[in-house]
Formats: sequence, C-alpha cells, structure tokens
Amino acid sequence: MKKLYILLFIITLIVLYVCFAPVKIPVLTYHDFVDGEPTNNMQISKKAFEEEMKYLADHHYKSLEIKDIECFLKKECNLPKKSVLITMDDGWKSELEIAAPILKKYHLKATIFYVGENLSKENENFMSLEDLETLIQKYPNIEIASHSYSLHQEKSYKLSKEEITKDMQKMKESIISPYYAYPYGKYSEDYQEALKDEGYRLAFTFGPGGEHRKLTQKDSCYELPRLNMSNGMPLWKFILRLNWYK
Repeated sequence: MKKLYILLFIITLIVLYVCFAPVKIPVLTYHDFVDGEPTNNMQISKKAFEEEMKYLADHHYKSLEIKDIECFLKKECNLPKKSVLITMDDGWKSELEIAAPILKKYHLKATIFYVGENLSKENENFMSLEDLETLIQKYPNIEIASHSYSLHQEKSYKLSKEEITKDMQKMKESIISPYYAYPYGKYSEDYQEALKDEGYRLAFTFGPGGEHRKLTQKDSCYELPRLNMSNGMPLWKFILRLNWYK
C-alpha cells in the first residue's frame, strides 16, 4: 500500500508539472536541404525534414508566426504548450524547392531569415528576387524577415553601430520586416541599439551554448534563443528536443 501511495504522489507531481509549468517554445532553425544524402552538418535531407514536419502535424502542434511570439513576450496572449516556431536561415534555394512544399503539405507556417545581398548576387544556391516573388505568391504560410543585408560573417557583430545601422537601412530597400536574426547568432550592445533605433522589435540568436534552448516569456526581445537542427538527427531526438529539452 505504501508503494501505491508513493506512485500516486509521483504521478500527481508529473500531472501538476505538465499542467502548470511555464510555456517554453522551441524555435527550430534549419538551413540548407538536399534531396539525397547531406554533405555537411548544416544540410537536412528531404526525407528527414518531411518526417519531422509530419510529426508536428500528426501531433497537433501549432506552428507560429513571429507576431505570435511578440504577442506572447508582451503577455498580450497565451500560446498552447504544443507550439513551435519554424525558422530557416540565409535564403537557400532549397528552402523554396524542398522545404516550402513540405510545409504547405502539412499546413505549417515558417519564417525565412534572408540575407539581402543574395538578391543582387549571381549565386544559384540562394533565392533570387524572382524566387522570393514565387515564394510569396505560392507559399503565404512562409514569411520573410531579415538576416542582415551583407553582414553574414562571423565577426560582423564587432562593427560599429553606424556600420550596422547602414546595413539595416540597405536591407530595408528590399525587405521590410520588424524581425531579425543575428548572423551566426552573435551580437553586441551596439548591435542591439541599432536594431532598436531602426524599428526592429524582435531579434533571434543561434545556438549552441546558452542560446541553445527553448524560448520563454522571460527572454529579452533582442536575445531570443533558437535550437539548431543539424544533419544526422534521428526522429526520436527531434521528439526529445520538442518535449524535454530545457
């Protein structure tokens, strides 16, 4: 009988935790996709991505727009525990050709943090202006936000506030969004001040380290964490990140 009481007590604690634990939002971060075997850690196979998106749909996750995160952080709305923000960085062409059809198939929303200079570069690996127009027309479930215009270098966060501001103003000539993802997830006080001055309302970092966790309502609007989704992650590990990761 004593063991039964202990078991019931443990079950009660688990139920209370599930019901009253603060909502934590996994912000998933993808990059490039391939229809075959990945050749580097940042690529995800089409098969793996579809398995993950199917899991989200089958288990009734609510895919968010960034404005939902903003509302949540301001405590102006509540989000269900089974919420997820799907993001993709850089503007790889595979995000249009591989990821977008899968997201549409499973009725999931997502955000692409686009590097503005790719609009003027002749690089077939990234979406052109025409590709972006196609994306906007065919996939209204996907929004475009800023990943800088030409600061996609690991040490760009060390630039002066004036240089960072100039880049943001250049970006606004092509893509207007109040949402931003720091290149390589790195930022400085000057970077954050420039964002605020230019009217950006939310900015996302990138793991690993302290940023490699779920988003909470206590997070700063300019230091929002994201989870890196890399090559070779089995579905069971994906599920653990959604449900049990810190």
